[in-house]
Amino acid sequence: MLHLASDALEAGRIYRSTGAIRTEKLRSDIYRAWERSHCQGANPCALQAEKLSIIDTERLLDSQSYLINVVQPYGRILSQAAGTERHAVMLSNQEAILLNVIGDKETVHDSESFPTPGTLLSESVAGANGIGTALAEKDYVQIVSAEHFIEGFHPFSCQGIPLHNDKQEIVGVVSISVRSPDAHQRLKEILICASHGIEAEFLIAKLEKDIRQILASSPDDYQPLEELRQDIIQSHNAARLKLEVVSRMVVVNKLDYAMQLVQQAEKSIQLFRHRADTWRNIASLETAISQPLSLTKCIQDLIDLLATEITIRKVEVITYWQEPINVISDQNSLLRKLLSCFLQAFERGNTGGIVEVKVDKIQTSGLARVSFLAIPALGISKTDPVPYIFTLPLVNNHLVNTHKI
Repeated sequence: MLHLASDALEAGRIYRSTGAIRTEKLRSDIYRAWERSHCQGANPCALQAEKLSIIDTERLLDSQSYLINVVQPYGRILSQAAGTERHAVMLSNQEAILLNVIGDKETVHDSESFPTPGTLLSESVAGANGIGTALAEKDYVQIVSAEHFIEGFHPFSCQGIPLHNDKQEIVGVVSISVRSPDAHQRLKEILICASHGIEAEFLIAKLEKDIRQILASSPDDYQPLEELRQDIIQSHNAARLKLEVVSRMVVVNKLDYAMQLVQQAEKSIQLFRHRADTWRNIASLETAISQPLSLTKCIQDLIDLLATEITIRKVEVITYWQEPINVISDQNSLLRKLLSCFLQAFERGNTGGIVEVKVDKIQTSGLARVSFLAIPALGISKTDPVPYIFTLPLVNNHLVNTHKI
């Protein structure tokens, strides 16, 4: 980190003297940021960034209250992880205007020069920085002390990452600035994981909207889908609790344990995303286009989504297929059909029963056969169980070779 700061200081001295940006003195992403800052007219000698008027700031904060409230718990987690280090956790909107700052009192409240809500942090105004550059690069960035384009930001090392909504649109940036480069490094994984957690919160809000639509238009489907929604939300809440614990572990230097928890939290968040995608495909009221799909993967995805239900019912699900099988189907309709089959099989199998799912190809017919067989626990049923069977058209060899499944 020291050599980065040293090289950047020299690059800044040369730039202010000659107007030239020395490629060999800057990392590639920092060079791009300086070049954009120069072309857009940022002032490298500025001591602080420009701000909106008080009234315009108030209007902006009011319009962005949802984003601020969603990010606030994660901002506190990041601030807690920074511990006694001089730091600030910042949130901006998609135009790099600062919305919120959380940090230690000396940095956030006692410093006249530190950015406050309403500060303009785009590269065109504030040069290379953890918010404007993250937006320009559309990716995670880190900027070490003198790598900032303007002198006023040199005391801090910053890192920032864009936030995406459920449509994958960038809605803002979360960034953390610290005085100590060492603290800056150990916070990286926590920042990235927190950003993914925030994005998961956006998905939860979308799931809430989806379930209201289902209740209004298809009340018969509401209860099982609501129970599945609650299951996947609980799994995400567990991930956020892990981050809370991580923030305390980092402060007391239990870094190895903290990083293990970060990895667990990240895994939980990615699992939440996958389950939420599956849930939304099931809950969609639209008919999708028939296309090549992995039937066996759809079944596995549903088994994963139903994990809590399977545990509560004490049902054992056993799958049988010799190879992955691809079919032509509308994904939403297929998932709904499979979900219905699973739930009916759970009811027939009762507590402690077995549900067997078999998938095979019917030779010469071009069809895949799916069979659900519910086997009640011993002594519960006096009749032999009868499988429920349906078929789907297989993907032919040409489609398998030319479509990504």
